[in-house]
Amino acid sequence: MSPQEIFRHVLVRALGVLCAVVFAALVVDVLFGVFTRQILNDQPAWTEELARFLLVWLALLGGVLAYADDRHLGVDVLVSHLHPSSRRVAIVTSHLCVLGFAVVVLVLGGLELFRNRWDAGQMMATLGIRKAWFYMVLPLGGSLIALLALGKTIDAIRGKYAKEEAS
Repeated sequence: MSPQEIFRHVLVRALGVLCAVVFAALVVDVLFGVFTRQILNDQPAWTEELARFLLVWLALLGGVLAYADDRHLGVDVLVSHLHPSSRRVAIVTSHLCVLGFAVVVLVLGGLELFRNRWDAGQMMATLGIRKAWFYMVLPLGGSLIALLALGKTIDAIRGKYAKEEAS
C-alpha cells in the first residue's frame, strides 16, 4: 500500500470511530433532553446547545468521511457516458473544484470565522466554552477534504479511476 492509501485508510477508520462517538453522544444528549423535558418538566438548557454543537460537527466530519469513501451525493450520468480520456478530465476537474472550495471556503473562511469569534470572546451561553470551537470544524474538515481531494486528483491523473471503471 502506498503512503497515500495508508493515510486514507487510517483517516477513514479514525473518522468512522469519531463520528460513531459523536453520534452516540448526540443520541444520549437528545434522549436526556427529551426525558427531562417530558418526564421531569425541567430540561437543562445545555442539552439543546450541546445537541446543536454535536450535530454540526457530525455533519461536517461525516461529509469528510463520505467524500473519502466516494459515498457523497454526485451526478455521474453524464460523466459515465464520456470517452475514457474525457472522463479523466472531468474527474480531475471535479476534484480540483472540491479542492478549491475546501481550501478557500472551508479552510480560509473557517479560520477567519474561528479567529473572529475567538477575538470577539463570544461564549456558548450554557456550555461555557468559546463559540469559536463551534466553528473549528470548518477548517478541520476543510483541511481533511483538501488532502483527500489532492490525493483523488493525483489518482485521477494517473488513471486509477479509469482502470477501476473498465474492470
